[in-house]
Amino acid sequence: MRVLKTPFSYQVSAYDCVPISFINALAYLFERDDIPPLVIQKIYLYCLDTVTSQGNLGHGTTGLAIALLGNWLQKYQEGSFDVSTAYLDKDNFSIAAKGPLLDCLERGGTALIRLHTDKKLWHYVLALKMDEDWFYAFDPCRRGRKSIVKGQVEYITSAREQEPNLRIRREWMDTQSNRKRFCLGTLRERECLLIERRPRT
Repeated sequence: MRVLKTPFSYQVSAYDCVPISFINALAYLFERDDIPPLVIQKIYLYCLDTVTSQGNLGHGTTGLAIALLGNWLQKYQEGSFDVSTAYLDKDNFSIAAKGPLLDCLERGGTALIRLHTDKKLWHYVLALKMDEDWFYAFDPCRRGRKSIVKGQVEYITSAREQEPNLRIRREWMDTQSNRKRFCLGTLRERECLLIERRPRT
C-alpha cells in the first residue's frame, strides 16, 4: 500500500514561519506515522520566543531557538525517527558555490533558510533543491502574485502538495544587502539549519 506524504502547510499567523517550516521539513523527510508527537510539541515549545521592544512575546523565532531545537532534534530518536542537523550562520553560509546546503539537498535533505523579504522583515522558507541558476523552496506565506522581483524572484502558484512554490535566482539571493527583497542579506544576518534523515546502519 502506497503511503502519501503530508502536503506542506501554510502559516496561520504573521509570525509562525519557523514552526510551520520545521513541521514541513519533517513531513518532507518522514511519513506521518513516523513523526513522534513529542517532536511536534518541542517545535512549538522552542519557537515563537522573540520579545518586542514593547515586551510582546511571540512575534517570531530567534536564531538561538532554531539552533537549540536543531540540536535537540538530532539527539532525539524514536522508532524510525532519526535526523541529523547542522546550524550555519554568518560567513559559514553561502549558496554561491557548491557547499553544505547543496550537499544536503542532493542527499535528499532540506533546510530552513532565513531571507530578507521586506524593510527590516526577515522570513524563513524551506529549501528543497537548487540548479545552476535557481534556488527552489517552499514559502509558508501564501502570496498573491507570480512575479515578486521581476526576473529574479517568482512565486509558483501551480505548486502542489510537496512541490516548491518559490524560486529565486542564486546570484540575486546571495546578495550581501539588507535592502533587497528575498536575499540572504549581509553575512552577519545569515542563518540556515540543515536537516536530513539519518541513514540506518
